[in-house]
Amino acid sequence: MVPFIFLASSIFFPFNDNWHHIIDNVLLDYFVNSLSLALGVGFFTFIIGTTTAWLTSVYDFPFRKIISWLLLMPLAMPAYIIGITYVGIIDSVNFLPDIRNLFGAITMISLVLYPYVYILARGAFLEQSKELYENSQILGASQLQIFLNVSVPMARPAIILGVTLAAMEALADFGTVEFLGVSTFTTGIFRTWLGMNDTITATQMATLFLSIVFIFVFIEQQSRKKVRYAENIKTQSKQNYNISSRKNNFLIIIICILPIAFGFIIPFLQLLYWSIFISNENWGPGFYNIVGDTLFLSFLAALIITFISILVTYVKRFNPNSVINKFMQIITLGYAIPGPVVAIAVIVPFAAFDNYINQILMSNFNISVGLIFSGSFFVLIFAYCIRFLTVSSRTISSGLDSISLATDDAAKSLGANTKVILSKIHFPLLKTSLLTSFLLVFIDVMKELPLTSILRPFNFNTLSVRAFELASDERIADASNAAIMIVLAGIIPVILITKNILGKRNKV
Repeated sequence: MVPFIFLASSIFFPFNDNWHHIIDNVLLDYFVNSLSLALGVGFFTFIIGTTTAWLTSVYDFPFRKIISWLLLMPLAMPAYIIGITYVGIIDSVNFLPDIRNLFGAITMISLVLYPYVYILARGAFLEQSKELYENSQILGASQLQIFLNVSVPMARPAIILGVTLAAMEALADFGTVEFLGVSTFTTGIFRTWLGMNDTITATQMATLFLSIVFIFVFIEQQSRKKVRYAENIKTQSKQNYNISSRKNNFLIIIICILPIAFGFIIPFLQLLYWSIFISNENWGPGFYNIVGDTLFLSFLAALIITFISILVTYVKRFNPNSVINKFMQIITLGYAIPGPVVAIAVIVPFAAFDNYINQILMSNFNISVGLIFSGSFFVLIFAYCIRFLTVSSRTISSGLDSISLATDDAAKSLGANTKVILSKIHFPLLKTSLLTSFLLVFIDVMKELPLTSILRPFNFNTLSVRAFELASDERIADASNAAIMIVLAGIIPVILITKNILGKRNKV
């Protein structure tokens, strides 16, 4: 809570000339571009994710199972990597439009975030009953009418959740919009802090942006509380896949392949080509050190955050009305907070604390210990906890919620204590949720750019930072080595997560 309290306290500092300059010249652009980015990504992810989810859930066509898996592969491709790749492709030819603009940023981010909507919508569509579908056909509804008037409204909660996640991720994006030259709140905060060297104004901008984000998160959560759709799944059977003509099958395959091709296959093959034939970057010891540091940091952060998430979810389970649980609900809103905002909220109070310790030591013992927390792994992982605790805790919470409290009561009646219940009952049942939580955080930390770039220890580098540094220096082909390693390292966790989530559903 301390970082958020510090951000909120910035409104009591006097507004300087930089703040007035930002209000008069660029603040409106930041707001309009950020809002347009969120709405644009929300719209395109809705169209792509919902359409592909419907087609793979309702129709039986060649390669359906393979395509339903491949549609999740763009999750392994960071948005800034796909932006860097397409800029390199477009610069090498003369007939493709430039994507260094707002629409280009919306397109690039949508291509890697539509799986959020796809996986949630597909799960909702697969749970809809055959009787509902058949009754609509008896009443004379066409396939399009059933999709628009029955299936989509019934899947509305899941679709809204996916679109909201995608929009929030777009708001939090830094690498893509910075590389494509789009001015948003995240880039504005970054430039004000490091470009103008004005921490106070950057903090005040972060507070304003955070207030806007919290308002949208609150509205979204309240809207989901008021919406309930349910079917009697015990008495209604799941719908069968529809058999379509060869012409329609070909069209369905093309529609489903397009987001896979543009969101994963084309950029992946281009990165592979650059890495093998063009890049001047060495695959030597220095590069492998960066790979090792990236994997170590991702593993350590994922392990710590998963452990904290277990504690958070169990506090919520055993003490749902406690004050600690209320604080946890605020802390776990981190998925909506951009990396630069989290970085400011963390580094400024820790830097002030470092200075305070040094002043005490200097005044009493004439000793200076330098920076203790700032620029350390502790601060970096602390920031990761704020940013990614939501992803981990919600994953574990969903698994824990499936374990009935009656199970705990039955175990207690047989003499089992809390330790036995956790080790013998809960953890075996939560293996899938714990693994999914760990892998999701591992992927997110490995792809994270602004937090790592700002808060990393000295002489420490990661693949994401290295790729962005090279691309920013117009060495796009040289950035391919780091980029391809990020994608390859992300593919395995995505496959494992996909197997856990879609494995059973593909048998429907």
